[in-house]
Amino acid sequence: MTILYKVESRREFGNAKEGNVFPHKVVLCAVSARNIVAFSALQNLSSHVYVCDIVTPWQYYKVCNSKSLINVLEWNANGEQLLLGYIGGRVEIWQPKEQSLNVWQLQFHANIPSEDIIQAKFFHNGKGVVFNTQKKDHTYYGEKFERLEQRPTLTGFGGVATEGCILLTSSGLLAAFTLPQLQKLAISNNNSGGQAQEPTPLNNASSEQVELFPVTHSIGISRSYIEHCSIVASASGALNIAYSTGWQQQQQQQLVYCYKVSLQLEGERIVFKSESLASIFLNTLPSSTLESKRIAQLLWARVGNEDVIYVVFNVGESASLLEQWTLTRRHQSVHALLQQSATGPAAGSKPVDYVPSESWEQVAKLQLSAQISQLCSSRLIAADCEQLFAILQDNSVQVLEPGTLKQLNHTQFEHDAETRFVCGDLTPTSQMLIIFDSHAQLHAMQTPMLKQHTNTMQLLLLLLEYCIVTGVDASDVLLLNLGNLEALVDKLTDNFTRQPSYVRQFYYANFLALKSNLCRAQQQEFDNLIILHAISSTFKSLLRPSDLGCQDKGPADNLAMKLAESVPDVDTVLLNLDPKDFTVEPMMLQSLQQLIQWVTDLALNMLNRLPEEVMKSKLSGKRASYDISRDIVAIGSLRELLVMIRIWGLLNPQCLPVYTKTMENIDVLAILFRLLTRLAQNPAEPDELLLDECSLLSKQLLIPQPSKHNPTTLLSAQGYAAVKSGQLTFTSLVEPVGLQEIEMEQVVFANFIKDGVSNLQLGANPSTIRRCARCGFVNSANKVAKTSALKAWCNKWLHCHCGGFWKQIN
Repeated sequence: MTILYKVESRREFGNAKEGNVFPHKVVLCAVSARNIVAFSALQNLSSHVYVCDIVTPWQYYKVCNSKSLINVLEWNANGEQLLLGYIGGRVEIWQPKEQSLNVWQLQFHANIPSEDIIQAKFFHNGKGVVFNTQKKDHTYYGEKFERLEQRPTLTGFGGVATEGCILLTSSGLLAAFTLPQLQKLAISNNNSGGQAQEPTPLNNASSEQVELFPVTHSIGISRSYIEHCSIVASASGALNIAYSTGWQQQQQQQLVYCYKVSLQLEGERIVFKSESLASIFLNTLPSSTLESKRIAQLLWARVGNEDVIYVVFNVGESASLLEQWTLTRRHQSVHALLQQSATGPAAGSKPVDYVPSESWEQVAKLQLSAQISQLCSSRLIAADCEQLFAILQDNSVQVLEPGTLKQLNHTQFEHDAETRFVCGDLTPTSQMLIIFDSHAQLHAMQTPMLKQHTNTMQLLLLLLEYCIVTGVDASDVLLLNLGNLEALVDKLTDNFTRQPSYVRQFYYANFLALKSNLCRAQQQEFDNLIILHAISSTFKSLLRPSDLGCQDKGPADNLAMKLAESVPDVDTVLLNLDPKDFTVEPMMLQSLQQLIQWVTDLALNMLNRLPEEVMKSKLSGKRASYDISRDIVAIGSLRELLVMIRIWGLLNPQCLPVYTKTMENIDVLAILFRLLTRLAQNPAEPDELLLDECSLLSKQLLIPQPSKHNPTTLLSAQGYAAVKSGQLTFTSLVEPVGLQEIEMEQVVFANFIKDGVSNLQLGANPSTIRRCARCGFVNSANKVAKTSALKAWCNKWLHCHCGGFWKQIN
C-alpha cells in the first residue's frame, strides 16, 4: 500500500487528554459518494463539523458547530445530504446551499429528548450495481455490470423508494422519519394564498429549516443500555441490526443481539416490525480476564451472499482481538412424534421432516498487538474482491482477508506519542483509505489492488466504467499511480464507442466528465466538448415538428440526414428543410444569443488553431491524445448548430453572433459552415487549401480568446506528477505553491472574469460568483434567466460538468 498524502493541522482540534473526558470518539469521519470527506473535531468543548475534497485536502470548509457532542456522521446515497446525530437526541440533516461546498444550510432537524444517538442510516433506495472482476472481458455494460437485487427499505405508492432515516438510541429506542420533498412544501406554501404559482426549484424551495417528528419503537421487549451497534440493509429491504449492551460487559457470558427491523407505510405513518434473530453467544471467559476484554466495535457486513459480523475486543490497554462470525442456515430434523400426522385434522398435508434454523458460527479470529480504532469493509458490492481494513492505534493499517482474517498487507505510518489513529473510512470505489488521527489530521493511503490475478490496466478500466455506470465520483481512482494513462484513455474510449447508441447517449455526460479528468493536458478541449453537447441538446429540445401526424422523424433527425450529404453551402441546406420545424419565439431566441455566440466562437477558435496543431504534430511526430478538431461527432454538432443559427437569424437577426470584421461583406456563418464541412470529410489529414483558408480567419475578423481555468488540485498536471513522486505533506488552509499552474496569458488578462455558463463578461470584481472547486469553471450566482429555455439551460448547471461542487466567492 502507498501513502499518498498527509494534511497537518496548524492548530490542534483535539488531543488525547481531551478524548478521555468523553466516553465517545472525539473525531469522526465519513466519505460520500462524491469523494467529499466530512469530519468532526472537538474545539473548546464544542463539536465542529468540516468538509473537504480528496483532491484539495488542504482546503476544508465549516458546516456547523454545536455545544453537544456529535456521535454520528452519515452521508446519503448520492452524497448531497449529511446527517449529524448528537448526544442528547438531536438529529440534523445539512446540505450544500445551491451546491456550494463552502456554504451549508440546515435542511431538516428532529429531536428525541433524553436519548443519545449511537447509530443512524439513510433508507436504502434499492439501487446498486454489482462489481464483478470476472466479467472484465465483456464488452457491453449491461453484461459487465448487473443490477443489485434488493428492495428499498421503505416503499411508497407504486413501490417507489421513500427517502428517510432510521435511528437507534443508547436505550434501545428505534426512531424513523421520512424526508418530505421540498418542492411539494414550496407549492403548498405558495398556494396557501389561493393563487396557483410556479413551483419553486428544489434548491430554493425553503431556506428555513423543517422540523420532523420521528416515529419511535422499542427494538426489543424491554429497553437496555446499548454501547455498540451496527446497521446494514438486507436484500429483502429489512434492516439487520446487531448490538451489544454495556451492562453485560461485567458478566461472564457476553451476547451480541441481532434483530431484523422492517418498515411499512400505513397512510403517512411509519409502522415498525422488529423480529429477534439468532444472537451471538461469545466465549465464556475466566472471571480474572473479564475487565481486560471488552467489546470495542461491531460491524455487520455482507460478504458474498453471507451475513458476517465482526466483533472487535480490546484486550488490556495495548492489544485487541478480532473475531468473525458467519450466519449459517441449515435444516434441523424433526422428531417423528412432533411431525404432522396424515390422519390428523390436516389430512392431506405432508409430514414436516425438518425446520429451517439459523445460528452464528465463529469462523476465524485474529490477535493483534495494538488496539483497533476502527474496522472498515470494502464499499464495492462484490463477491470476489472483499477486503477488511483494520486501523490500529499504533498508526498502522492491516488489510485482512474475510473468512480467514489472513493478513494481506500491512502499512506503518509515522508514529509519535501525541497522536494516534482514531477513525477512518473508504472512498466509494474502495481504492483509497482516509484516516484521521486524534489531532484531526488527515492521512490518505492507496489500498492494495484486488487479490484476483487481474491485469492492472483491465482492473482500472473496469473501475472507471463502474464509475460511469453508477455515477459515483472517480477521483480516488484517478489519484492512483497509473502507469500508462494514454493507453487507458484509448481503451476506455474504444469500449464506450462499442456500446449501443442508446447506452452511449444515456452515459455520455458521465463519460465526458470522466475523460476530461483523465486527460488533464487537454482539459479545455473536453470542457468545450461537454458544453457543446449541452448546448446542442438544449437547442434541439426547442424544435417541434410542424405536422405531428406525418412526421416519422423529428426536425433534428431530418437535419442530420441532410447534413450527411456534405453540402458546403449553408443556404443550399436551408432549401431542403422545412422552416416551420425550426420556428422558435423571437424573444426566446434573443435570450439564447450568448450561447449562440459561444458556438461560433468555438468554431472560430478551432479552425484558427488548426494549422498550428497540424504543424506541431508534423514536427513532433505525435499528436495529442484528444483534439476537438479531429472529433467527427463534435464537428457534426457544430454544423447542425450553425444551420439552426442561420434559420433563427432569419426569424430574429438580433440573436446572431457579433464580431469585429475587417470587411463588412464577410458572412461568418457561411465561411464557418463551409470550412467545417471540408474538415468533416477528412479530420485526421486536412488538405493544404483548407489550412490556408483557416490561416486567413485571423485577418478577416477579431477572434475572441477562450478563457482558461487552472485551479490548484491534485488532479491537475502538477498534482498528478506530485502524487506519483511520493508521499506529500500539506498544511491545512495553505494552498501548496508547487501545485499552482499559472500561464502568462492569465497574468496579462486576469483583470476580468467570464461566466462559463451564460458566456457573459462579469467584470473585474463581480459581486457573487461560483467557481468549481475542482476545474475552476466560473458561474454567476445571480440568476438572470427570464425565458423557459434559459431557465432550462441554467438548471443543467446545478452541478459543475466535471462532477465537482461549487465554491461561492463573494
